[in-house]
Amino acid sequence: MSKLAVLGGEKAVRLDYEKVANRPLVTEKGLNDSVALMKKGEISQSPTVKAFEKRFADYVGAKYAVATNNGTASLDCGLFAVGVRPGEEVIVPSYTFWATVVPIIAEHAVPVFCDVDPETFTIDPADIEKKITPKTKAIMLVHVWGNPANMDAVMKVARKHNLKVIEDCSHAHGAKYRGTNVGLIGDVGCYSMQASKLLCGGEAGILVTNNRECYERALSLGQYDRISGLPEDSVYRQYMLTGMGHKYRPHPVAIAIANANLDELDERNAIRNSNAEAFAKSIADIPFIRPQKANEGAEREYSYQYYFYDKDKFSGIRTISFLKALSAEGVICGYCGYGRLHKAPLFLQGGAYGDCGAHKTPVSLPVTELLAEQTFLAAPRFENKCPELMKQYAEAYHKVAANMNALADFDKKYDATAMQKHLSGRSVALFK
Repeated sequence: MSKLAVLGGEKAVRLDYEKVANRPLVTEKGLNDSVALMKKGEISQSPTVKAFEKRFADYVGAKYAVATNNGTASLDCGLFAVGVRPGEEVIVPSYTFWATVVPIIAEHAVPVFCDVDPETFTIDPADIEKKITPKTKAIMLVHVWGNPANMDAVMKVARKHNLKVIEDCSHAHGAKYRGTNVGLIGDVGCYSMQASKLLCGGEAGILVTNNRECYERALSLGQYDRISGLPEDSVYRQYMLTGMGHKYRPHPVAIAIANANLDELDERNAIRNSNAEAFAKSIADIPFIRPQKANEGAEREYSYQYYFYDKDKFSGIRTISFLKALSAEGVICGYCGYGRLHKAPLFLQGGAYGDCGAHKTPVSLPVTELLAEQTFLAAPRFENKCPELMKQYAEAYHKVAANMNALADFDKKYDATAMQKHLSGRSVALFK
């Protein structure tokens, strides 16, 4: 049995991920189109933006799209678009990035945290129903890690209680639910195009909807200069002088990068998905880890490969020690920071927002809290076909699994205090 690298043995992963499995974030076309915009002086406003909105809307099958300067802005636009008002409640998972939740209190509404499913990691429709009050206005769900939520069940609850639905699609460009692109099942869908996303522009976002009212409200919130272009019968034209107080206009260069990447999105997604499924199959015999399960009818995109680590099936070894061992073998892996928002001071105390959005009493979310401690990034996105590298990753996992006793001894001695402190301010901490 090979000695663990964390204890002085040889690494299992010898190939360089950056050279073998990664791709540049900006394509040659994206680079050329960006330079062309700069030469023309289109560095604030450009016809490129509206053209991309039309193209992305067509891609997902939406009637309308509004590009923004980032995904967080698109979520804020989504809340405003469906009419969330001060004091109203929005049900939202804690197992997500802060940007899903903080815009709720920015709109002076109240986030109400609900639990998620232990296998799919997506919002639990049964718990949504438990959290509904007379003040509930909307549900903000997340297609987390590219896995579409159980939209049939969510929409059933929403229709029963006359609630609006905002889909956070930041991880899910190209994902579908029962044949429909995510983002179009609820009232609005919001995508991020930040550098780590499946479709990246550096910093950008986009909202999609089939509802004209939602479109006009989203546009008027952050793009005052386009309000005059709304139809004559739009009630929002009267606000063309002032807008609604925000400026969420995207940078044309970011849109040019995203537009070029859209050329290859389906092709890249197919490679990512194939690699992720092959990787999952190669380590399926390891009993103490399991991949995120897809909901019935969901066609996921593997934007991230998060797994559940059952430490009770691996001698009680802490997640952080398990990851330390994998990292020493050369695996790029990560400690998950999702699932902690319901305990964050901003939501318990209100912070700079005063009492707006404050809960005072912490809520208990048992599944979320378990996932917060025991889900982890199992591997990076394999952007290219790289069977040899993936084979080495599988070898690393099997090597760690075969050295349980040695790792258990390491776990007893390993001081993770510094790493835990480091994690407190991060959504995900990578081990490299």
